[in-house]
Amino acid sequence: MNERTGNVESFDLVLFLWQRRRLIIGITLLGIIGGVAAAFIIRPRYKSEVILFPAITNSPSKALLNEQSTGRDDILALGDEEDAEQLLQILHSDQVRDRTADRFDLLNVYRIKPTHKHKRSLLAEAFEDHITFEYTKFSSVRVAVLDEDPQRAADIANFIAAQVDSVWKEMARERAEKGYQLVKNKVDQLVADIATIEDSMRVLRELGVHDYHTQTERYNEYMGAAIVKGDQRAVKEFEERFKVLAKYGGAYVTLQDRQFNEVKRLSILRMKLEQAEADMASDLPHKFVVNKAQPADKKSYPIRWLVVAVSTLSAFLLALLLIVVQENLIKIRAHEE
Repeated sequence: MNERTGNVESFDLVLFLWQRRRLIIGITLLGIIGGVAAAFIIRPRYKSEVILFPAITNSPSKALLNEQSTGRDDILALGDEEDAEQLLQILHSDQVRDRTADRFDLLNVYRIKPTHKHKRSLLAEAFEDHITFEYTKFSSVRVAVLDEDPQRAADIANFIAAQVDSVWKEMARERAEKGYQLVKNKVDQLVADIATIEDSMRVLRELGVHDYHTQTERYNEYMGAAIVKGDQRAVKEFEERFKVLAKYGGAYVTLQDRQFNEVKRLSILRMKLEQAEADMASDLPHKFVVNKAQPADKKSYPIRWLVVAVSTLSAFLLALLLIVVQENLIKIRAHEE
């Protein structure tokens, strides 16, 4: 009995749809026609891609000039996930978008009026629709560009990849310049301090203090010999020299020790100044380009058969929905009567 009931209900549904076949077929045909029209009206887009690997180091001086560099300072090593995230952040920056928009006149390409009050927001949305940045499972970064002109799509992708180093360099240069100036000021100050110390030591040399420890040792030897010989004139002369050493020797030793320490500090700071100068003038790339973008010879969007299929299916479902609404309205009117 249940099987018969199920068959009858199924048979009734088929009859129900068959009776309204003209409406279903008509709307479905309209969907097919609309899908075909849309498939040919939609402007085709061509896709170009650039594959990048992040570099592992951001400091050329640390990688090349530091004797105690580590594995993180290898300029030939590929970066990890953290480096890739930094690379993605650069790609998503306003500087990259604005430079790309100016270089390829994207307001005109994306048909955005330059006088529109929301042109920057519209440009940002269109940029995200046409250009994507993706972290791949191979720890690389993919830059994909869709454009109506295949050559322009490739040019935009390559241009964006090139801007990574430019933007990164500008950010690093600002910090490197301040670091360089800070170290340079310290070097200049130390050079001036050492010159002052040397001037003071030259005055002491003119007074007769040349090397306190050596002179004291020699004077003791010579004075002992003079005493043995009974040379009072020589003894008196060395006593006068000892008075000079006693008066200025302490100052000379202090200046000599200070000079030694300052010269040592100056050597270290000059090495740091050299590193800061290398960072400031560095053109070392911050990424490895695996594949440069090439003009596509086949469009990527739209897929015409898919557009037609989706349009046809949507029209068919719409026809069924209209039938359901129509039957419910008939039932509601019959119930009210």
